[in-house]
Amino acid sequence: MDPVSLHDKAEERVGPGSHPAGHFRSSLVSRTFPGTLLQRALITLPVAGLLSEWLLPLQAVNGAGGDLILQALALLAAILLLQGLSTWREWVWLPLNALLVIWLCAQLFNYANPLEWLHEYASVILPGDAAGVINTRAFTGLSEESRTMVLLIGWGIMVSAIHMLSLYRLSVWLFGGSTLVYLAVLASVSERSLYSDMGLAMLYLLMAQGLMHIVRLGREASDDEANRRRAVHSDGDANQRRTVHSGTCTNLRPSGQYASLPMLRWSMAVIVTAVLAIGAARLGGSFNEPYEGAGLTLTDLAERISGIGEHVREAAEDALPAARMIGYSPVMGDLGGPLSMSDEVFFTAKSPIPTYWRGEAYSLYDGRKWDQDRAIRTTAKLRDNLRDKLPFWERSEGRTLVQTLQFEEPSQVKPLLAGGIISRVSDVQTAGGKREPGLSVERMSETVSMQGEAALSRYTVESLYIQPDMQGLRASAGKDPSYMKELYLQLPDSLPGRVRDLAKTVTSDASNRYEMVKAIESYLERNYTYTLQTAIPPEGSDFTDQFLFESREGYCAHFATAMTVMLRSEGIPARYVTGFAPGEPVEGKEHTYRVAEKNAHAWVEVFFPGTGWVMFDPTPGFGTEPSTPPATSDEITASHLPWSGLWDRMLDAAANVLMLISTLGPVSFGAGLLILVPTAAAAIYCIPSIRERLFFLMLSSRIAVSPREGLVSASAPVWEKIQRRFGAFERGQTVRQYISSLSVTDEAFRLELMQFAWRWERAAFQNEPWTRTEKVHFLRQCLRIVKKLA
Repeated sequence: MDPVSLHDKAEERVGPGSHPAGHFRSSLVSRTFPGTLLQRALITLPVAGLLSEWLLPLQAVNGAGGDLILQALALLAAILLLQGLSTWREWVWLPLNALLVIWLCAQLFNYANPLEWLHEYASVILPGDAAGVINTRAFTGLSEESRTMVLLIGWGIMVSAIHMLSLYRLSVWLFGGSTLVYLAVLASVSERSLYSDMGLAMLYLLMAQGLMHIVRLGREASDDEANRRRAVHSDGDANQRRTVHSGTCTNLRPSGQYASLPMLRWSMAVIVTAVLAIGAARLGGSFNEPYEGAGLTLTDLAERISGIGEHVREAAEDALPAARMIGYSPVMGDLGGPLSMSDEVFFTAKSPIPTYWRGEAYSLYDGRKWDQDRAIRTTAKLRDNLRDKLPFWERSEGRTLVQTLQFEEPSQVKPLLAGGIISRVSDVQTAGGKREPGLSVERMSETVSMQGEAALSRYTVESLYIQPDMQGLRASAGKDPSYMKELYLQLPDSLPGRVRDLAKTVTSDASNRYEMVKAIESYLERNYTYTLQTAIPPEGSDFTDQFLFESREGYCAHFATAMTVMLRSEGIPARYVTGFAPGEPVEGKEHTYRVAEKNAHAWVEVFFPGTGWVMFDPTPGFGTEPSTPPATSDEITASHLPWSGLWDRMLDAAANVLMLISTLGPVSFGAGLLILVPTAAAAIYCIPSIRERLFFLMLSSRIAVSPREGLVSASAPVWEKIQRRFGAFERGQTVRQYISSLSVTDEAFRLELMQFAWRWERAAFQNEPWTRTEKVHFLRQCLRIVKKLA
């Protein structure tokens, strides 16, 4: 048997459409990959570079914990890419990848034994998350462990999908474009220059597409050669076969200059070309460097958009409800975003006296936001006496209040709100009657939270309420506890010196701690303006410094933060507290108060030796006007009331979206994209087939053999809608008679139908050409009628 016959029989065993580069028969375990291992490896390298551009830019804006997550994502991506180079199917690697994700989670949460972490997650954390999702139908309350798991799995799906697309479809344009958009938005949000990263991403994209094009050309050449060999063999020309055997027949070689592609040589040419192209672009950009102040941040843009509608809002002020806006700046994010407020009731409380509803206390300030120190956390059960745990700090004698809170809607509020330091929690009712949750006691901040994600409908607390004696505070003396400095005198090293100087000047005439506190409180109340229309400070600036010396206006988060920082700069322990104002008494019900979302607030607690923590509120007028709009913590959410005009709604939505992007932070934004991009990448597999099926379905049902018949065919859905709404044609009835008989009360729509009928008759029965404008008008009319009858 001659070599050609041997070659053809080998091709038959492989099957039609197979490529000589990889004769692996597809099976349950393995699949046929296009190209050789070298080709797949060369394509994988720039794809790995594109993936790295989703992680590397985030390093500069992360702390140590964020770096650990990025390292875990990078390790997972590297292992998945190595797996993708093999011919084994994904399900073969699934057990190994599941173990890998579990091991990474255990490492991230400081567990030496991954099985120990898995047992705790499956038995404690996951059931709580599942109950929270079922009760609230929202994923916002997921635990950090579950969010990390989702992030790792989403990232893994994205990496695998992108790798398979690049190897099978030989195209990475979609992912490359998404990477460039991601870097552009990330640069705008973080206000950092990412031009070098965008240049690298473009380089990786060009390299990947160039290498894929080489593989595609080589595949086409191989197909062409195989087809020619089969044609010659079927022709039965023995002389031609001998010529092939001797290697003298040149017409059997693949046509085109890419018939035999030296992969390495062409790959190097592609790489050099891509590098030269990006280098030339970078060199051209060096002649026109961006100058300072040339950019417009998302925050600035949001402010400008909000300012456009200022006259409209002022003119409609009297016509709109008193509380027509709500929107809280999360404490865990950068402070200072614009707020809005809502009159919606958050909870109704029964209390012997009106009190502020204390939620969370924050101790750590980094110049942009507040955070908590959870170093001393203990657990407890419902109805336990918490007096052996709280108060943690010394307290003077007070009275015990019994307060009951009934939420308007089941709430996942984490910190239990109370009028003082909680000593007992009882009568807890959760949505859906779930089992009783446990308690988490933060001893440093003296707060109590519910464990798990159960939504609360009602609970009762006993709390220690202290009304301090002002004369006793003036005479307060003694030293602060030695460990007080680390927590409640902490300030960032980057705090501008003029903040400390201002605090020193304001308190220069005070003779004791109480007078110093009142001096700062009075100074803020008298010299700064209350407003909700604020903006997050520019990147690199301090929130307190920006408020005290630049904007000089803000809401309770600004005033409480400024007072806390100024007190700490003078050596006075202070902490930032969030919660709710007392609310409004309910008419006809004794000792009952209605607390709305607009009553959320922030204030300051100051430590006095011998007395403990005492509350001060520097926000102007808040004590006399409890309905003044306040701020909140990230667990206290609120709803939006609709604006009365379309223009207002458009401006408000645009400004809020931009401010949301600017306050999310690059890590949160990147994590969100890591979840969304895999979905788009996976969907690309289905889109071509779906589009093709719809296309052929349309052709099979409405085949037009001329432009005029095409117009008649396009109008078929209109007639279907009309007859479905008004009934079918009667026997012998003309089109115009049918349209005239329809019971249409809208005269404009009746005229529209008559005009449609006239145009349809022209298309169906008059053999005359249509201009492009006439066709467009007719098709648009068809669309309008279908929408009208939908």
